[in-house]
Amino acid sequence: MFKLEEQMKYFGFLKEVVKRDIKRKYYQSVLGILWTVLNPLLSMLVMTIVFSTLFKRNIENYPIYLLCGQLMMGFISGAGRSGLSAILGNAGYIRVVYLPKYIFVLSKVVEGFVDLLFSLVALVLVMLFTGAPITWNLLILPLLFVLAFMFAFGWALLFATYGTFLRDLHHLYNIFSTLWMWVSAIFYPITIIPSTYRFLFDLNPALHYITIMRNICHEGVMPTEKSLIIASCYSILMLAMGISVFKANENKFLLYV
Repeated sequence: MFKLEEQMKYFGFLKEVVKRDIKRKYYQSVLGILWTVLNPLLSMLVMTIVFSTLFKRNIENYPIYLLCGQLMMGFISGAGRSGLSAILGNAGYIRVVYLPKYIFVLSKVVEGFVDLLFSLVALVLVMLFTGAPITWNLLILPLLFVLAFMFAFGWALLFATYGTFLRDLHHLYNIFSTLWMWVSAIFYPITIIPSTYRFLFDLNPALHYITIMRNICHEGVMPTEKSLIIASCYSILMLAMGISVFKANENKFLLYV
């Protein structure tokens, strides 16, 4: 049975693994962690130039609309991608030291979450520059991030499991994540989708997290209770599914690493 007090003794190791991965990520980088802020800004600038002329009549303050989608999609999609290598990339530890194997997956998600938090600096700068509404609804962001983290962790656990057994999944995920991005209405308004097919987009979990973030940061309004409930359900279901699949297969990992 999972006991929190027993798991807390691994917190120090988790912290060190996250620090190691962040240092490795920015090793010999001139700007270091500043790239976490510059990257979404530069990407947003390019995409705004390309797409804003197409949707300027449909979307007010397009840079904020775009950046909200990019940041949330990047975190969720990136969790699955990093989960694929979480077990295989730490094979040395897994072979010789007993540690709960979920720690290696959790460290990847925490690393992505730290990047997301740093990227919020870019979002705040663009909000101030473009005159986006700064309201008390921003206080809902921590709740959104908790829900997104739960979903991302469950998602990463799934791909950490299957990615250990199926090496080709790494290549397939890149194709899938690109398609997922295009059906998540990051660059375009969801209103351009015919109502007949809109329900298919509503089945996309990422779109609900993105919509909530846009409600808060782009429109300055409170997310609807319905959207919060749907996002909560997706988070709980994905986390439960990820934990279930991971726990059922973690004893087999040693045969594949």
